[in-house]
Amino acid sequence: MEQILDSALSKNRSKSLEKNQETAWVLASQRGDTVAFNRLVLKWEKPIYNLCLRMLRDGDEAAEATQEVFLLAFKSIRRFRLESQLSTWLYRIAANYCTSRLRKRPAGVHLSLDGSEEGLQLRQNLQASGSHELDLLQAESDYRIRSAMEFLQPEQRIVVELKFFQNLTFEEIAEILETPVSTVKSRLYHGLESLKVRLERSSKTSRQRN
Repeated sequence: MEQILDSALSKNRSKSLEKNQETAWVLASQRGDTVAFNRLVLKWEKPIYNLCLRMLRDGDEAAEATQEVFLLAFKSIRRFRLESQLSTWLYRIAANYCTSRLRKRPAGVHLSLDGSEEGLQLRQNLQASGSHELDLLQAESDYRIRSAMEFLQPEQRIVVELKFFQNLTFEEIAEILETPVSTVKSRLYHGLESLKVRLERSSKTSRQRN
């Protein structure tokens, strides 16, 4: 028991020190210290790049987007409030940038149940875990899921990304996107249903070819 307590205390101390160090870098960045800001970039560059890559599905475009995200962050770091999580703030900038970029792409096929009777029924019955849609996602290959996500509306894609690939809670996603939790859940449910339809169509086509 003592070893467990010591381990827990050690982890808490480590997290506290890390948080204090990050806060010091933010404060220095707000004073114009580019070295301190570069340390923040080094800490968060990989997760932000991964989010951009999964949203945009192009390595060069994701790298460019990551640079733009941190450039925007540096320009507005003085407005960052220390009572907020830096990760939430950075994810918000990245999410807004990527969704804006996706909207500028040529219009594709978007499957949406927004406002429909099926959508209302889905929102009432579909749960965030244990659903048929989640079972289907878990059984599919990563490549097929990524390909199917290209057909989602940007607002749905970012919610699916943050929930299942960044492992964030509904509350955290709502804070990042600055939208109600109910809206986050609605977009997730609609996105999952659209993915289910796309993956089922893909599987059917694959079977017919074989």
